[in-house]
Amino acid sequence: MQPVFNTPATQVKADPAQRFVAALIDGFVAYVPVFLLMMISYRLGYLGYIVLLGYHLTKDALPEVSGFLGGQSIGKKLMKIKVIREDTGQGILGDYGTAIVRQVSLMIPIFGIVDALMVLGDERKRFGDKWAKTIVVKA
Repeated sequence: MQPVFNTPATQVKADPAQRFVAALIDGFVAYVPVFLLMMISYRLGYLGYIVLLGYHLTKDALPEVSGFLGGQSIGKKLMKIKVIREDTGQGILGDYGTAIVRQVSLMIPIFGIVDALMVLGDERKRFGDKWAKTIVVKA
């Protein structure tokens, strides 16, 4: 069972810089399988892209592995930030539907750029955060 956090109103929202660096780390992590598999065989690179897509869509809901992750992407874990639900303040560990809704907006060409820039606003929320009713806070 996931730990219950303070209410979202008492959580400190993640800085845009933290979110940006976490996204860079996650992008690097997601592309590693593509490069490794393409080095073995060009055709295996397609399998790497499937892994990349799976990680990108579900990274914020991944289960705990040897005390690591537990509802945080690798980038978010390293940057000490976490995605929580607006209404309960609970993490989205295992909630793959919410994780996918959060990421879909970033996959739409041009719209994804606008969406990513929204974290610079007062609310510090992307469309994906609004659609999934989540916020990114300091862990």
